[in-house]
Amino acid sequence: MARFTNPHLFYSINPVQRTDSGEYRCRLNISAKVIDSLPIVIQVEGLPTFIRHPEDVNITRDRPFTLWCEAIGPPQPVKIRWLRDGLHASDFTSSPSHHTVSGEHTQFSCEAHNEKGVTTSREANINIKVPPSPVTEVTVIQRQSNKFNLSWTPGFDGFSPLTKCHIRVKEVSRRRGEVTTTRFINTTVPPFQCEVSGLQAMTWYNMSVSCSNEVGDSPVTLWIQNNTTEGDWVQSPSASPDTSASDSVYVVLGVVCGICLLLVVLWVAILTLSVKCIGQRVFVRLGSLGISDELQAKLQDVMIMRNLLSIGKILGEGEFGSVVEGHLRQPDGTSEKVAVKTMKLDSFSQKEIEEFLNEAACMKDFNHPNVIRLLGVCLEAGSGHFPKPMVILPFMKYGDLHSFLLRSRLGDSPLFLPTQTLLKFMVDIALGMEYLSSRNFLHRDLAARNCMLRDDMTVCVADFGLSKKIYSGDYYRQGRIAKMPVKWIAVESLADRVFTVKSDVWAFGVTMWEIATRGMTPYPGIQNHEIYDYLLEGHRLKQPADCLDELYEIMYSCWRADPLDRPFFPQLRKMLEKLTEKLPESSSKEDIIYINTSFPEEDPDGEALQADRPVFSSSPSCSHQAVENSIVTADIHGSLEDEEDDEGDDRYVVVISSDPSLRSSEAVDTPLLPSNGSVQANGGTVHVTEVDHSSADTALLL
Repeated sequence: MARFTNPHLFYSINPVQRTDSGEYRCRLNISAKVIDSLPIVIQVEGLPTFIRHPEDVNITRDRPFTLWCEAIGPPQPVKIRWLRDGLHASDFTSSPSHHTVSGEHTQFSCEAHNEKGVTTSREANINIKVPPSPVTEVTVIQRQSNKFNLSWTPGFDGFSPLTKCHIRVKEVSRRRGEVTTTRFINTTVPPFQCEVSGLQAMTWYNMSVSCSNEVGDSPVTLWIQNNTTEGDWVQSPSASPDTSASDSVYVVLGVVCGICLLLVVLWVAILTLSVKCIGQRVFVRLGSLGISDELQAKLQDVMIMRNLLSIGKILGEGEFGSVVEGHLRQPDGTSEKVAVKTMKLDSFSQKEIEEFLNEAACMKDFNHPNVIRLLGVCLEAGSGHFPKPMVILPFMKYGDLHSFLLRSRLGDSPLFLPTQTLLKFMVDIALGMEYLSSRNFLHRDLAARNCMLRDDMTVCVADFGLSKKIYSGDYYRQGRIAKMPVKWIAVESLADRVFTVKSDVWAFGVTMWEIATRGMTPYPGIQNHEIYDYLLEGHRLKQPADCLDELYEIMYSCWRADPLDRPFFPQLRKMLEKLTEKLPESSSKEDIIYINTSFPEEDPDGEALQADRPVFSSSPSCSHQAVENSIVTADIHGSLEDEEDDEGDDRYVVVISSDPSLRSSEAVDTPLLPSNGSVQANGGTVHVTEVDHSSADTALLL
């Protein structure tokens, strides 16, 4: 209320707002007397004002819904007109107004008109509900002997709140032909965590997660893998008698307990004595090999009694060892088909036997579905002074990956392997190599021929360690001559004989190329002795005709000249998994993988046939030292081998051992492959003066 002392003054409002509307009157004070004038009503007119804007709506597709919009004056009347995506979508209607439409993604707003002008409301977003996006970051946050605590991060909810998440749990197959069931667990969310219980101790499981809203389910995540712990010892129940029983019951229970206790003590004593005798007998037999006490202690956990192992047909034989089929009797009385690697003792020294057994001791801690596992070590009485050590490994029915790829392309009944299947092989190998590299093991001979196929067509990495310096027909020769797989060796290893994880990455790139070409020989047309110069000039394996550009980029990253620029195995595995996710699922996948898998080890009548190569492999090496100095030789090829033939010796370059007792020439320090036609020795140049054709396609530089 305004006060004035001059009766001739006037009242002014500037600027006028809509809130200034109302009733006004003048009040006079004359000689303490109050006089009020008649009231006047002032109505402020202007653009319409919205008292109800259209609101955002999340709706199912094609489902009708109603939007509301309301505006007021003055001046009246106020007319409403609806807009869709900025364009007029209706005629004028009186305020308040509603608009009914079918569900589809768009934006609505409304205009309010009166004689003063037009006002536009806010835009309302019409969102169509869709199934949620995949969850991310699936993690095992806690492990116990019989349960996991699983957590994950939800994806986009699809404009509809997530109501449930679904966990799939499947035990990893441990035996050939074993079928495992998948458990489904539903949990309400949030929180985005779940306890997966009822599991077995010390067991590997695959787990995946999906979530759902009212529209549908999100895509299922890739399997993550983890294992339960060993758990705590279970305390035996008390054998104390019931204190509420009568005295006679006490006496009877006491006598019975005393007898039982005596029997238990006798049984434990006999069992302990038996185990001790068996352990001492095994230890004595290990001691007869002349190996160190430390290695004997390591092998105690993996030793298997000879009477549990039966030997069958020979699967493959080399100059210094053989591979035979066997059957291992299990504690439950069943028998498991195995493969057994043996040594010819007259070809090895005591030190070399100890190295052979040391590799087996290293394998006992490996536990990964993509790395071949050690079943045990057995000793057999030999004709000489030493017992013959035998390494027991799983039997691989489908053989090595390289032979499988060749059969798929060149066999009597070729079969098509889609890119999705080839990528699965690569991911399996990357998982196995990631596991080995995380445990600081080097493979040094990674190739498709050294990767084995399980019964479920899972690839496992093999032939890394025990094959070293044992089987001269394929890989390395102990002491006398060593063969190196030149076309799989990194350029820096050819130069200075230093092997690292990054040299295994190089070999993995070549292995990927083998898989992408379905078993072709790397560097076709390039001789072994030309590889080093070929790589130094910047050349690399060419992109296969049907190979994806993204896949070839991953391969090429493995062959970068600087080892520091090459990715690690976890990075390679993630890149391959992302590429796999981009591809559609192949149709009739099982038909593609499982048809026409006949193998040479058995004919249709079940008779054994001689195999060109063993159908299994062995364990990674415990050795981390660099390769010793060697004199270089190179293969001399009269003509290129056909791709479908067994690659044999054309993969390797022969290296004479640095053991002074086993070579007559002076020590020479030289790379595996020199960059020219001569070899530096003791500061001078040794020229190629004579070629000794002592083998079919290998020449020794003298």
